[in-house]
Amino acid sequence: MTRLLIVGAPRSGTTWVGEVLGSTDGAIYVNEPDGDHEPFAYKARRRHRIVPEMRPGDSSPNFERLWAGAFAGGMRSGELRDKIARRLYGASPVEDRWEVWLGGRESLWLCAAAAFARPPVGAPDAVHVVVKSVRAELCVDWIVNNFAPTVLLVERNPLNALSSWIELGYARDPRECAVLGEVARDHWGVTPPSTSAPLLTRQAFSFGVLAGALRDASIAHPEWRVVSHEELCTDPARNFQTLASDLGLTWNAVAAEHVQQADRSGVGYMTNRRSSEQPERWRERLNDDQVQEIMAALSQLPHDLFASDNKRPPQQ
Repeated sequence: MTRLLIVGAPRSGTTWVGEVLGSTDGAIYVNEPDGDHEPFAYKARRRHRIVPEMRPGDSSPNFERLWAGAFAGGMRSGELRDKIARRLYGASPVEDRWEVWLGGRESLWLCAAAAFARPPVGAPDAVHVVVKSVRAELCVDWIVNNFAPTVLLVERNPLNALSSWIELGYARDPRECAVLGEVARDHWGVTPPSTSAPLLTRQAFSFGVLAGALRDASIAHPEWRVVSHEELCTDPARNFQTLASDLGLTWNAVAAEHVQQADRSGVGYMTNRRSSEQPERWRERLNDDQVQEIMAALSQLPHDLFASDNKRPPQQ
């Protein structure tokens, strides 16, 4: 069984990439088994920060069960307990979950959901398992150490990613940036923006910490494959077919059709987008002041997160 782990910071195009590669011959796509909408993922993450930070050798039985099930095929267990957990978890306000991840109190609904939650289970017909996560930035080494997947890192122009963060209202709670600020201090000795800093500054810094942590990991692991979202968009049909082959996946008509069908207008969390419009999309979504604010926030971090010079905004 081939195990592929697709990682990236939120809004980097990982879902698009995962859905396409998960459509190749014999592949099963597992979308965010550690994500915000899975009750067992909540159970595993509730004692951690908003993005779990784990290093090789760390022990976490629930994370081990979660990722073992994900890489086996990521199916729902179908047990009565799991069904009860999903109903309880779905009835809990999203804000209550984030309150726990930010260090606040746990509601009775969430406590009960965690008690009933069951980990994902294997799919008997899985040949290739394609797992995608945007919560693995600080634990990808732990995942690789325990399960040895092939890793694909999807990077995106920060201006494109952050224009989506703005649209969807990400990182509105100042505590989110404060938590990631602790990561920046620990990893790079960087002082984060204050909790009273403008929202866009906090959003840009938070994105930079997550993307920077993945850049650190990829530098330490040159065997990982790194792909640019903007480069994929230049010729999706050809580039995805080449990428699939490089990863040991077999391209087929279903995957080709998925690429074609996704190349149309979409909004929000939809993965449909006009591919040709994406590389420079930030130019119509951000004004000059926003670009400069983003650049100033990212300049505090050690990595140049722009994949190539043609993605860097012109100097004003």
